[in-house]
Parts: sequence; structure tokens; C-alpha cells
Amino acid sequence: MKVNRTRHGHPQHGIAGACLALALAVLALCMPAGTVQAQSAGMANLLKRHPSTQASDPGNSQREARARAERHRAEQRDAERRRGDERGGSRLSPDERRKLRKNLYDFGRDIYQGG
Repeated sequence: MKVNRTRHGHPQHGIAGACLALALAVLALCMPAGTVQAQSAGMANLLKRHPSTQASDPGNSQREARARAERHRAEQRDAERRRGDERGGSRLSPDERRKLRKNLYDFGRDIYQGG
């Protein structure tokens, strides 16, 4: 029995053309456009062409790095402070923890043994 390899509506010779058209469409989308418009203020800032700051003032980049580091440290301190507030803010010393653990153990033992 002879089997027909091409199905109605699915021509085999058109697949290569479709692949080529798809590749060209992807390539066209990936190509950078001559004029780009930002959709948000943050993207506009990223798309701006900045002159090299190191060429004009080498100390400027160090100041910016220090400012970024200080902002990061401040954020870390704030986050640590918030985490401390969530836990109740009171930290126990190892001796206080040991004493509390012993008291809880004794309390539980008294309750379950009828004390």
C-alpha cells in the first residue's frame, strides 16, 4: 500500500520558508533601533548616554562608590533594626537563656508528674 507523505494543508516545501521568515522576524526584533523611547523614567535613565565620568573627574567615581556603600550600610542597619523589632527586641544572655530553659523544663515536669 502506498503512503502519501504530504497531508492536506501541510506542505513540506513551505517549512524551510517558514523557518527562514521566523528567523528574520526574530533578528529584526533583536536589532537595536536608531531612536529608542523609554516607557518609564527608570528606563529613560538607563538609556541616557552619559559621558565618561572617569575621564572628567577620577575622584567622582570614588565618591559615588563611597555614597553607595554608605547607603547600603544604612539599609543593612535599618533591616537589622526591623528584624530585632519583629523578634520582640529583647535578647537574652546565654545565662538567662539557660536559666529560662531550666525553669521551663522544671515547670513542664511539675505539670506532667502532678508536682
